[in-house]
Amino acid sequence: MRTTTVEVDVPVAVRCWGEGDRPLLFLHSMGPVSTGALVGVGVQPLIAAGYSVYAPDLPGYGETPPLPTEAYELSRLAQWMWSVADTLGLRTTTLVGHSWGGALACHLAASRPDQVDALVLVDSGHIDFADVLEDEEVARSVDEWVERARSRRLHAVDAAAFAADFELDADDPLVGLLLCGAVAVSDGLVPRVRPEGQGAAEYYLARAQQSQTWPAISAAQIPTLFLLATEPEEARIRNEQAVARLRTELPHADVRFVVDATHSLVTDLRENFGRIVARWLATTRR
Repeated sequence: MRTTTVEVDVPVAVRCWGEGDRPLLFLHSMGPVSTGALVGVGVQPLIAAGYSVYAPDLPGYGETPPLPTEAYELSRLAQWMWSVADTLGLRTTTLVGHSWGGALACHLAASRPDQVDALVLVDSGHIDFADVLEDEEVARSVDEWVERARSRRLHAVDAAAFAADFELDADDPLVGLLLCGAVAVSDGLVPRVRPEGQGAAEYYLARAQQSQTWPAISAAQIPTLFLLATEPEEARIRNEQAVARLRTELPHADVRFVVDATHSLVTDLRENFGRIVARWLATTRR
């Protein structure tokens, strides 16, 4: 993994792998220590298939400073992300997004469909989060989301405790990638993302309407793959219910339920994630 920085309102850290001539832009989730680095567990099959993978740390996460609160609204954030892609020279790209990143990828694809040769949505894009949140969650103000993020902020006394928090062995290579999203403080490790940034991101994601992007994605016939979680059981049931509507409005999409995968699908599957995506892209990329 190498890291480069581009300037788009703030210095944006971009994690990069591969030297191929096929660009792929990966957008990460909003987990407490999420960064672009996490896709590193699955990139090798994509590199072997000729892709150059670009995975920015999204605003406020990892080494990218936060944006103003209102900039986290998904359509605005998508325009900002296209500016990042333009600065990287990605005129046409494959888009892959996980969770928050998948919701964002939907809005990128809908706003510039001619610049997207394929779209992969990882346990995301198939639902509007307001439909699965409790009413009181949807009604929360930005300040309330920020306070929630502050109250739930991860704190580990050392790297071993940090690994244990994620149910990982201390020598698991994934720990090093997760640590890209953490910073040392006087009494241990905490996430790099501040509650203000995480709260703003959660506030706008709770209101985002990915379903409103489906007509543009369908009209452009962007090859689209959904990889959906099946664990725990309630996640599988929720996803199956959502897919009924999805199949009507995005009939060309390839929808796959991934056995034994949770919402943390990328790190659950690791290199098999990259293998699944690379094989699908080999047959569908336009």
